[in-house]
Amino acid sequence: MPASEALLAAVSRLDMIELCSRIIMNPERNAPRATVAEVFALAKATEGLWAIALEARLLVSALERSTVISVRADEVAQQMATLRALLTPLSPIPTRQENDHASSN
Repeated sequence: MPASEALLAAVSRLDMIELCSRIIMNPERNAPRATVAEVFALAKATEGLWAIALEARLLVSALERSTVISVRADEVAQQMATLRALLTPLSPIPTRQENDHASSN
């Protein structure tokens, strides 16, 4: 079942850096207090970051092979495009100020 619009709206207002910092500073107290939106956002971020890590690993492997054997340039280019697409949502990293400004429009 996909996430509700209310949940996605709550997630869009989160400052992920602040959320992570809060939990890291006092995990015993702050992790159990995380809202459903915060847990969902952390899960989606973790999933996305693992996807980036896996694609980066594949790209590095393709680049390493290209120095040893003939790897088609289009394979490397495709891997780079995939990694670039995965990195796009992270740039720039949204902050609470940007989200507050966007919601006031």
